[in-house]
Amino acid sequence: MNFQLDQLQQLSTAHTQAELARAVTRLARAHGVDHWCYALDLPLIDQRRPQFLMGGFPQEWVERYFAQDYLRIDPVVAHCHAHATPIVWPTRRHLRRGEKSLSLAARRLFREAAEHGLKSGISIPIHGLGCTWGMVSFASSDPRQADELADRAADLHLFAHYIHEAGHRYSHATALPPPPHLTTRELECLHWAAEGKTSWEIGRVLGVSERTVVFHLQNAAQKFGVNGRQPAVARAIALGMIEP
Repeated sequence: MNFQLDQLQQLSTAHTQAELARAVTRLARAHGVDHWCYALDLPLIDQRRPQFLMGGFPQEWVERYFAQDYLRIDPVVAHCHAHATPIVWPTRRHLRRGEKSLSLAARRLFREAAEHGLKSGISIPIHGLGCTWGMVSFASSDPRQADELADRAADLHLFAHYIHEAGHRYSHATALPPPPHLTTRELECLHWAAEGKTSWEIGRVLGVSERTVVFHLQNAAQKFGVNGRQPAVARAIALGMIEP
């Protein structure tokens, strides 16, 4: 069953967060999705959980997930930080024993999620509308649903963005922390990195060494709590610290 556009547009008519959550749950279950979760994050150093979270994942699992600090080792979260395309989980690679690219803790995460009824799922990265990153996850209690979720990725991707369109306004109900302080040189390096220039080219523009440029970009990324220049550039643009 495909989502009808008028069904998705009705999400925007919800007057409260609770009303929106109920509407999303009804629509998700009508389309064979057992659980869903909408999370928005902000670039906080030593952050332990998203700034905003709503949805229908089992509460016992949500509490354990954050108590075990799984946010930091979750490969699905890492994917959503760095990409704009959906990720289906867990894949055979995620569960394969001896997979060097996945930690023992991450494999334990997927096993424990399955024990709480999240046996297969798909997560869609969310960017824009005032958030620096986010994700919407849909999950099934049937591990055989992974292939079907993958086949419906485009449909669920659209659903996720309608959820974000309707739900992002609730994330600003509380005061947000100020952005981290960046030096003038760090902002200059981010600006030129956003223009697509390499570290060597930025050094030529600013009259400093390539190593110095790398140093400033690494400092900026650390202050944002991300890895790499591109996520740092994305955070700076989202926060209005540099122009896109």
